[in-house]
Amino acid sequence: MNEFLRRAEELKESMLKDRHYLHENAEVGNDLPVTTQYVMKRLKEIGLEPKEICQSGVMALIQGKKPGKTYLLRADMDALPMCENNDLPFKSKTNAAHNCGHDMHAAMLLASAQILKEKEDELEGCVKLMFQPAEETFSGSQPMIEAGILENPKVDVASAIHTMLDWDHPSYAYTVGPMTSSCDGFKITVTGSGCHGAMPHLGIDPINVGMHIYSAYQELIAREVPPKETASLTFGQFSAGTTNNIIPETAVLQGTLRTYNKELRAHLVKRMKEITQAAATMFHAQVDYQVLSSLPSTYNDPELAKELVHYLEDLGEGLLTSDNYRVTPSDDFAFISEKVPTVYFMLGTHVPGNPYPHHNPGVLFAEDAMPLGAAMHAQCAFQWLKNHAK
Repeated sequence: MNEFLRRAEELKESMLKDRHYLHENAEVGNDLPVTTQYVMKRLKEIGLEPKEICQSGVMALIQGKKPGKTYLLRADMDALPMCENNDLPFKSKTNAAHNCGHDMHAAMLLASAQILKEKEDELEGCVKLMFQPAEETFSGSQPMIEAGILENPKVDVASAIHTMLDWDHPSYAYTVGPMTSSCDGFKITVTGSGCHGAMPHLGIDPINVGMHIYSAYQELIAREVPPKETASLTFGQFSAGTTNNIIPETAVLQGTLRTYNKELRAHLVKRMKEITQAAATMFHAQVDYQVLSSLPSTYNDPELAKELVHYLEDLGEGLLTSDNYRVTPSDDFAFISEKVPTVYFMLGTHVPGNPYPHHNPGVLFAEDAMPLGAAMHAQCAFQWLKNHAK
């Protein structure tokens, strides 16, 4: 058995303990005091000197005894502001839940940190650990970049792992090029003029304006997206009014645009803004377009991906893999991928018999996959540094 996988299996109980604690104490966004304190405590127990370089953003260095380059490993730590519906003995005690698997991400990176720390005499270069908050709101990686996560020492390459529910354990998947979709979140507030429902000619109906915007946005996908491209434009909110006989003053629409193509993304965002202004002019309403998020696609560097996957071949036979697996959800690890060559892997964690997807109260993740995830982290970082020693 591969030495990193063997050691990860030995650390499985430690990973379970870490995962269960983080799961029970789930926190959201940038405010992760309990999570951050626990992760830093565990890193100190491993023999590292972690630093909170921005709010709830933890960095630690594993400095090899031999000189070399710097490899960044990243895990996100935040949960979702929702409940969970299961009978787990470590069910969340807070008003949040790890229904995306970030607790497992953090636990796997802690285990890989111990594995690499134990190999520091052989490590040729430096491994930088990035424990990130606020991935779910796409507001965690940029503050860490601004705080210097990619500097001192300067990061040469980076990788990350996310849970994946399409496949059972043991498996992982990736693609080259765009791996996650971009995400342009928006909020449209339509202001008209309220009036009696029996006299609509005396007002400006914001619901009517909103319906035209909604319909025109869908036509963008149908008529302005080339058939060979992928784009998803979803509305998650359309709210207005309080009763049946009053035309309200305002209507609010919120949604997201996701795609992989930079040029198509720019075109669609431009057209979305044009449509809102045209609707305002056409119906004599006021329309405010607010940007909620502007996130690029996470880009998997082709050469780095090819190299890392070659290293992962050593983790054993029977490991299901795919080099053509792309996901439509987004991740602000994308901002890291704009700065340095990056690879983003998906780890198979499906629990047989559990049909629920990410962000669902009933979702479960296969904990048996965690040793493989930790070994992947360690194998990629150690071998890449070894083969790129200065």
